[in-house]
Amino acid sequence: MLRFSVRSAPRADTVSITHVIPLLIALAMVAVTSDAMADSSSIGVSLTSDRDQQNLGEPQSTQFEVSASHTFDTGVILGASAQYSNKAFSDSATANLEATVGYRLRFNDFLSVIGSVGIGDRLQVSGDGSDIAYYVLRAAADLKLSEKVTWNAVAFRYRDAFESSDDYLTPQLATGVTFKVDDHNSISSKIQYNWKDWHPDTVGFALGYSRSF
Repeated sequence: MLRFSVRSAPRADTVSITHVIPLLIALAMVAVTSDAMADSSSIGVSLTSDRDQQNLGEPQSTQFEVSASHTFDTGVILGASAQYSNKAFSDSATANLEATVGYRLRFNDFLSVIGSVGIGDRLQVSGDGSDIAYYVLRAAADLKLSEKVTWNAVAFRYRDAFESSDDYLTPQLATGVTFKVDDHNSISSKIQYNWKDWHPDTVGFALGYSRSF
């Protein structure tokens, strides 16, 4: 279970390990759940470069994420992720720990939609800022173009802090493509448009790898 705190930013070397341990446990549990209980599991990594939305040549931050998910036969999806973000040209760094539950609805062999809800904790690892407890809602639609290629046509994220004073309203709209290398491995690319309090903020370019089993 994730623990939340809203306080002045701690030094990087004093961030409580109790924030990290539950997320690592969740990642492990999601990854090793018995096949008898569910259809599939997957683990993945991704790297994202956020650029200024008016000048794509100007970097804003770099993010590295590790994630895991488990999909039950019923379509229910459990997920967990840990994301480290470093702001360009500064000593500011944050870590987002997140757990979600969602559902995939398949209309046919080609089209499916996904919805999920989750909670998370953004930890201020270094630099100025405070830890933020937040909730997140996601909706997405995928279109299978071939046995190898899936168009992740649209994905929308609504994310905000439980405390409005934390100023963490950060919606995102994305589209991308996933290429299935074989039955267990896939690579993906995405373009993300990010808002801050509904004001245009950054454009993200992401590359990812996922292994299912």
